[in-house]
Amino acid sequence: MKIIRSNRRSICLEITPEAVLIVRVPERVPQSYIEKLVQEKADWIQKKIAAAKNRPRAQEKSFVDGEGFFFLGKSYPLKITRAKKIELTDELIFPEKFLPKAKNKLEVWYKQEARKIISARAEIFAEKMGLKFAAVKINSAQKRWGSCSRKNHLNFGWKLILQPLELVDYVIVHELAHIPHKNHSRVFWQLVAEYCPEFKVYRKRLREDRVCWF
Repeated sequence: MKIIRSNRRSICLEITPEAVLIVRVPERVPQSYIEKLVQEKADWIQKKIAAAKNRPRAQEKSFVDGEGFFFLGKSYPLKITRAKKIELTDELIFPEKFLPKAKNKLEVWYKQEARKIISARAEIFAEKMGLKFAAVKINSAQKRWGSCSRKNHLNFGWKLILQPLELVDYVIVHELAHIPHKNHSRVFWQLVAEYCPEFKVYRKRLREDRVCWF
């Protein structure tokens, strides 16, 4: 069990893909209260840990012709050519000269595409929701799809661009909703539901994601 204290209002129990329990709590919550809560939730915790351990591990991707790589929820076969840059058609065109640093080159491309698409979608939803954000940043976060800072900077992991557009939009709406509500209160979820009625389905799909992208 790993306990993470921060400036938050609620307590969150999380089971990582590695089957580790993380307890996120406000700064001043007593250790005794945390232990009592974990005991009360023991059955739920054990079920989630067992599920995490039983999930199949995907094989690592290979940079060879025909290998599938995702973009906005669709798998594109890799096509290695003498092209000068990575391009997406009905295939993922990949320059032969990039093969020595294939993972790094493809990640750079994904980040560029993520920045363009997510920034544009964030502008659309911010206007609909009557909100303003400071900036959109794309990072290499491994365990969070997105976050919203106290200064209203929207941060997104680049791997979000691999998901279907409806899931991308859900994460964007989720983080935008944190601009007026820096918590996961009832009014926060009401705002999310107003602009993303299927958010519970999308949230579950993202939590269950186990695809090995590289």
